[in-house]
Amino acid sequence: MIKVLLAACAGLAITLAMVWLRLDTVSIERDGAVKVAKQLAASAESLRGTLRLQRELANDQAAIEATYLEEKQRAEDRAEYLRRCLADGSCGLRVAATCPSVRVGPAGAAAGEPDAGAPELTAAARRAYPTLVAGLKDQRAQIVGLQDELRLLHSQCKLAP
Repeated sequence: MIKVLLAACAGLAITLAMVWLRLDTVSIERDGAVKVAKQLAASAESLRGTLRLQRELANDQAAIEATYLEEKQRAEDRAEYLRRCLADGSCGLRVAATCPSVRVGPAGAAAGEPDAGAPELTAAARRAYPTLVAGLKDQRAQIVGLQDELRLLHSQCKLAP
């Protein structure tokens, strides 16, 4: 009877050891699965963040483009208005200029000859002209630089085809 009892205890001990090993294996597998699940969840969250950012950037780009197109159309309309206005003579181009007088002989100017020299810019306009030209060149360089930077950013982001 003791042998039977010892055999039963030994069998029970072996069974418990096998159950414990199986539980340990399941626990290890579960820990691995939890780790993989966490990694996949982090990856999914990262993708959601990337998609949200991409949508925001695309919306910002669309708003900037709409503003640009509106301003461009307004400038083209104004330029066309000025072309028509100058062509039909309803407005004129004002230039700050003077016509210095020319020395005329004692008999005066001959018939049909002008009594003044060629028109010249006023002193204030002559001083402002180089500044205006330099400002236009500077703005042009800034615009070209910004366009190049935008092209570079666009090629790096690859938001649109």
